[in-house]
Amino acid sequence: MKPQYNNMLGALLIIIATLSLTIKDSADKYLIQHGYHPVQMVFFRFAIPFVFMLLFMPKQTKTAILATNGKLLIRAAMFLTCAVVSVISLKYIPLEIYIVIVQMSSVAYMLGGAIFFKETLTLPKIIATILGFIGVVVVINPTNVDGLHWVYLLPLLIAATTSGYNLITKTIDSKISLISVLINSFFVLGSVATILLIAQPDIWKTPTLTALPYFLTIPIVTIVSQLCLIKAMNVAEASHVAPFFYFQILFSCIFGYWLFNEIPTTYTIIGAIFIVVSGLIITYANYKPGCGKALKQSNKKLNSAPE
Repeated sequence: MKPQYNNMLGALLIIIATLSLTIKDSADKYLIQHGYHPVQMVFFRFAIPFVFMLLFMPKQTKTAILATNGKLLIRAAMFLTCAVVSVISLKYIPLEIYIVIVQMSSVAYMLGGAIFFKETLTLPKIIATILGFIGVVVVINPTNVDGLHWVYLLPLLIAATTSGYNLITKTIDSKISLISVLINSFFVLGSVATILLIAQPDIWKTPTLTALPYFLTIPIVTIVSQLCLIKAMNVAEASHVAPFFYFQILFSCIFGYWLFNEIPTTYTIIGAIFIVVSGLIITYANYKPGCGKALKQSNKKLNSAPE
């Protein structure tokens, strides 16, 4: 029986998810610039959502905890690396440049599939890789007065770790649902952050009344973004909703200007165009008429948006 898709709903959910992720990145940027430790932000991002899941989804939370295995722990370690590095990156890099470079995760994921899963690397995909690389070089602009600064390589590390935990997700037993994988990540990373805060209490800095809304925003938008991503992958074809992830670039420009007085440079805009075109080529190179069901099944267990 042909699956019933609601691509319009899926696109709307992706837009909500990317908006939520941009708000989370904006909150991270504000907090790191005001002296709060990345571990404190990881605690709010994962421990509080885990408590929320434990209260409202106790049975699924228990199942998710019991499902913990080596692969999920490795995935969580990559997720943690991505979360901490992203906060450090945002301290030094304009929000829109960070988001643009992280969009390379789709290219990194494709290359990882070719290397580790022997997936076919077609000519369009090779062209997309080259365009993506050019886009990153343009955004970083190593020819400027200050030259190439190491912090601009951090978003590339995030793209690599993002594709890494998505590739590991592909190998997880299909009996473990995506919601269980999600809750398990909240459990493991929330536990790690809690242990670190107990072991090193000096890390904790009591939020001011100004900073508190930013801290409270992090768990809320994390839950919203993840639930929207899960629902979108369930109701829509991956190839139809994937381009809407690039709305995050638009949102990052708006929030970057509004909150941090950051104005995108010509290099950022040109580089973003290259990377968006690269991602679109990959999206449609992976799509053939009639294979929407297969794409949907393969993507139901992946979080395609940047963390």
